[in-house]
Amino acid sequence: MSVDNTEAKAVASINKIELQDLETDAKYGDNLLSRNMDLIRGVKVKLSASLGNRELTVQELFQLKEGEVLQLDKLTTDPVDILLDGRLVARGELVVVDDNFGVRITELAQHSAA
Repeated sequence: MSVDNTEAKAVASINKIELQDLETDAKYGDNLLSRNMDLIRGVKVKLSASLGNRELTVQELFQLKEGEVLQLDKLTTDPVDILLDGRLVARGELVVVDDNFGVRITELAQHSAA
């Protein structure tokens, strides 16, 4: 079986390269965002406040009626979780601001540098 000349050239032009691991060392200075926070200041993010959870079967879900009360797994005195993209970033207490609910932040979450 003969190899097409075009295929032979394509195979011949492939070379394996070896990449070295980069060191993450303080000698490289600030990271990109610490020097250029203006790049992301206008980006909108969505925070959510979680008052609690409740596990239901699908049957129970379909049986819910208007006006029914669902008991959650938290007490009224428990902190409200504040989530950014599903990740806990803070906790707080539920408050009323004019005619709206609000959350007064009482604790910032501690995150490890990952």
